[in-house]
Amino acid sequence: MDQDTSLKGAAAEGKERLFTKDFVFATLINLIITTGFFTLVTGLAVYAATEFAAGETAAGFAASAFVVGALAARFFAGKYVNTLGRKRILVICLLLYTVAGVAYLWVESFELLILLRVVHGISLGFGQTALTAAVFDIIPKSRRGEGSGYYLLANSLPPAIGPLAAIQLSERYGFETMFIAVSIISAVAFGLAVMMDVPEVRPVGARMVDRLRLRPRDIIEPRAFSIALVAMLMGICFASVMTFLNGFARDRGMVDAASMYFLVYSAMMLITRLFMGKVQDRFGDNAVLYPTLTIFIGSMALLAWSPGQWAIILAGVGAGFGFGALMPALQAIIASKLPTHRISIGVSTFFILMDSGFGFAPLFLGPFVEAWGYQMMYAACTAVVVLTVGVYWAVHGRFSVKQGVARRRSDRWVSDATGVMPRVGPPAAGRERGR
Repeated sequence: MDQDTSLKGAAAEGKERLFTKDFVFATLINLIITTGFFTLVTGLAVYAATEFAAGETAAGFAASAFVVGALAARFFAGKYVNTLGRKRILVICLLLYTVAGVAYLWVESFELLILLRVVHGISLGFGQTALTAAVFDIIPKSRRGEGSGYYLLANSLPPAIGPLAAIQLSERYGFETMFIAVSIISAVAFGLAVMMDVPEVRPVGARMVDRLRLRPRDIIEPRAFSIALVAMLMGICFASVMTFLNGFARDRGMVDAASMYFLVYSAMMLITRLFMGKVQDRFGDNAVLYPTLTIFIGSMALLAWSPGQWAIILAGVGAGFGFGALMPALQAIIASKLPTHRISIGVSTFFILMDSGFGFAPLFLGPFVEAWGYQMMYAACTAVVVLTVGVYWAVHGRFSVKQGVARRRSDRWVSDATGVMPRVGPPAAGRERGR
């Protein structure tokens, strides 16, 4: 009876219901697995150095091998989460994610640790792709910007919670306790996945060999590639912060400001994701993308200038508003461009490019820092964000698109041809007669 009443209330407000059981479960699962990821990334480098006497490079690889596994999984996950079933993939991968957390307790060599990290990453790559593809089918189309923001709130807290948990648990109770804690919360995520009703999209009438065949279009969704390219450029720029801000702050005697940067970044990202999705749904994609890109330009420019600690802290505020609001907005755009059966591949495309930019940026930014210094590196990254504004305008922004509705109408705008969603509802009577 209560459910019927809430549904009628939502209908009376002209909105489809967003906070269903499955949406809440999906958001909690995302929060849990992301927290586990950041906890282990923070703790594994020290664990490898302590337990296996690994050098700094090897210890760093022990932490990043997880990302390697997740990235490799993205190339296959886009197609196979639909072919094999989203619910099946999600449940199996979260079970594997839980078991991998327990398995750290029995690792006896550095090589085995690396193998386990890769497997752990693969389970996240497949499971998160299935979860994100499903959640965009759970979210009503008219509220995808808002829903995406709430869903990705789960990614706002782990960068603060995970490192804190890793440091406190490992220092006070040992690494074994850290692994057990990650395993326990992973088991909770597994239980929630079992109880979820996951929307399925499976090919009908195709031979099994065709369903399993992997072609280039099953890895990269062309209509998502342009928006994913924007995410990749942003990932490169933000990798410069995550990787080098600590060294930059130490070099300039601003370590406290660097710590505050991440605190205010997480807080601002949490705040913006509460309301920017609603702005996107009501006023269109450009109402979010242009302001956030502009603010992120200012954030990177402050790091390049850095006249004092206040500038670094203010840059953290700008990064939380800019970069923090960009990610859910870009994913909502991709989901709105694609038919249901291609959303998983679109999401996979997004993560492939995003993870590539974020993961490989340090390889060429490091030599840049050695040759030109931190400030020139941040100045170059500021220029990259400026370039990204132009890229966004070229691939999407010039169309002034609102979620699910093409604001500038054109008979040539067809979803498959341009990626812009066709207008919703019957055409105006006068326009129909004009034809």
